[in-house]
Amino acid sequence: MFQGLSLEQAPPYAVPIKFYLSGAFYLLLLSAAIIIYGFSISSRFDYEVIALTHLLTLGFITHVMFGSLFQMLPVMLGTPYTNVVKNATIIHVALNAGVLSFVVGLLTNTALLLYFAAILLTGTFFYFAILSFKTVLLSQEKNILVQNFAASFIALFAAALFGALALLGHFGFVDTLRYGNTHIALMLFGWVFLLIISVSYKIIPMFFVAKEFPIFVQKRLYPVQLVLLFLFAYAQLQEKTLLLTLTQFLLCASVILFALLSILILRKRKRARKDASIQLWYFAMGNAILASLLFTGADILHVNLSFAIGFFALFGSVYALINAMLYKIIPFLTWFHLSSNMVFDAEMGDVIPKKKMNMQINLYYLAYFFFLCTVLSPAFIVPSATLFLFSSLLLLLNILKAQKYYREYMKKKVVFE
Repeated sequence: MFQGLSLEQAPPYAVPIKFYLSGAFYLLLLSAAIIIYGFSISSRFDYEVIALTHLLTLGFITHVMFGSLFQMLPVMLGTPYTNVVKNATIIHVALNAGVLSFVVGLLTNTALLLYFAAILLTGTFFYFAILSFKTVLLSQEKNILVQNFAASFIALFAAALFGALALLGHFGFVDTLRYGNTHIALMLFGWVFLLIISVSYKIIPMFFVAKEFPIFVQKRLYPVQLVLLFLFAYAQLQEKTLLLTLTQFLLCASVILFALLSILILRKRKRARKDASIQLWYFAMGNAILASLLFTGADILHVNLSFAIGFFALFGSVYALINAMLYKIIPFLTWFHLSSNMVFDAEMGDVIPKKKMNMQINLYYLAYFFFLCTVLSPAFIVPSATLFLFSSLLLLLNILKAQKYYREYMKKKVVFE
């Protein structure tokens, strides 16, 4: 099951867990912020919308991705991060300071906080991208997985750069719309998508006992995606309308291809038993397909579907997929950290009770449905955000339960004299 993993290269258990706990905490802030500001938003360019979006993307998604990479990258590639505890702490502190400064700066329209956030967040993303890229390059393995991870860090570096430039646009230095759109594309179609496919190539066969993705897809999808992204950036900045439409269509096609392929592979898995994480994965892939179709259709028909695309892409797809991955990654890392400390009676299935997992996921599904109903009436904003608040709180408690499980079982550690 764990063939090809270098378990001895893993960082201390506390490193990924603190990122996961921080990510779940930002979901609570997001839920509260939606209740407070949800009724006043009207455009994707409203500062409140940008703040809410980044509570999800920077607050939750980035924290979980950074924590997972600190944990999984050394295990998958056999190369540890340099000074992992120190560097993880620096990145964790800087990321939190940057996110909070950015969100508060937007909500209070405080230029000084936004400048501070721009410096902190750009520096943090650059530092993490360089640190991770170095780890990938130092790996003795030069396989397809290494290449996919390297591509995701290139996209992260570029996305962070354009994000900083877009923020400067709020003060009149550059065209915010063009740089902002490029930042969003590089972040979603680049960093997030490339990282998800990189991790999926390993996680789906390992945790779901399914077949490997076709080698052709593993070898060709990431370079095609990078080329399309940089063509998109060129077309966006140079206002090449035809090229922009073409690249958008092809970027969406690659997402749809991966989504359909992952569904097909999971449906043909060897252990075809009911699993909440798999159902959540299907749900996420369905939302990714829907968001991609809407993105393509909106451009062709010249209609504004920004809120719908953002909802299905971020809340319906990326969030759901990360939620599903967490319920596979956290029990696994808890178990193998205990095993590496000579604690052999721990069970992955006991780390987070399935009943609690299902309860949290079902609350998320309810919140998703109620958020959809806000199209009919804004009265659904408060109940939908409240449901998501409870779902997020339960996710936080489930992560704390895993941490408690680890600490309790560490008391049984065998010490050899």
